[in-house]
Amino acid sequence: MGSVKDLTVQSKASETLEGIGVFKFTDDYSVFDYGKMPDTIPSKGEALCRMASYNFQELAKLGIKSHFRRLVSGNEMEVDIVQVLFPQKGELKAGMTNYLVPLEVIFRNSLPDGSSVFKRLAKGQTTLEQLGLSAQPTPGEKMANPIMDVSTKLEPTDRYLTWEEAADIAKMNPAEIADLKAKALEINDFLTKRAEQIGLEHADGKVEFGMNPQRELILVDVCGTLDENRFLHQGVHVSKQILRDYYKTTPWYDVIEAEKAEGKGHGEFTVPSPLPAELIEITANMYKSVCEAWTGEKHWNVPSIEETMNSYKAFLEKGK
Repeated sequence: MGSVKDLTVQSKASETLEGIGVFKFTDDYSVFDYGKMPDTIPSKGEALCRMASYNFQELAKLGIKSHFRRLVSGNEMEVDIVQVLFPQKGELKAGMTNYLVPLEVIFRNSLPDGSSVFKRLAKGQTTLEQLGLSAQPTPGEKMANPIMDVSTKLEPTDRYLTWEEAADIAKMNPAEIADLKAKALEINDFLTKRAEQIGLEHADGKVEFGMNPQRELILVDVCGTLDENRFLHQGVHVSKQILRDYYKTTPWYDVIEAEKAEGKGHGEFTVPSPLPAELIEITANMYKSVCEAWTGEKHWNVPSIEETMNSYKAFLEKGK
């Protein structure tokens, strides 16, 4: 359940039994942890749902278990659900089963302009050693090996962790953490290869896991979509990043950054402006064209990825 998708619980989860739920993907979007933004992106929800469903089914062929059950409709997906237990409340204890692992695992294949890595390095929130780097990276740099990051999942604001901290919070032993890393890298490899097949570069992304009743790691939420991952086409972002980039040019962004720095929240004291109609159309075409190319299924009469991104480049030129 989040600001862009709804969850209907059909049967509740317990420690020994998975529940059943239905994700409904909406056309809403969210940036900078603000929550629901003023506009909607037509067919965005369906595009995300279809891409995620495709990825779950393909990953299953590779032996990656998930909570995916079936695609119910264009924007609805049936899933197994696990318990949500909050470590900070003492609800999660060692040896428990059938729970959401309270971590987000991030993999980075390159560091495009806009990557949080640059901000964290500048603020001293991470080090080159912690990232496995030997020299200061530059925007657009491709990694010889993926960088692995981990952050909290069930806190008001996500914060990055060491792997030792992550293991303690998630009540996982070293072998389970190693398994989690290996699965994340395998998922990353699948997404990177699929992106290359349709002419995209897979820069980075995130995955979330659960422990099933047998205490086996399963992939949960969604992965490999334009909201969870950053893709590029000839160096230009093909993801939700284009919405972040737009709002970075507005006064609203400066206000929410100041509010965060002062500990006041995430924009409660100001309201974002609506998107230009032209950018809404371009963004909608981006979600739909990538979905069609990724899944190999036609659902909309939309321009190709290349045509859509050329429209976006033209939009940026006019903005200058």
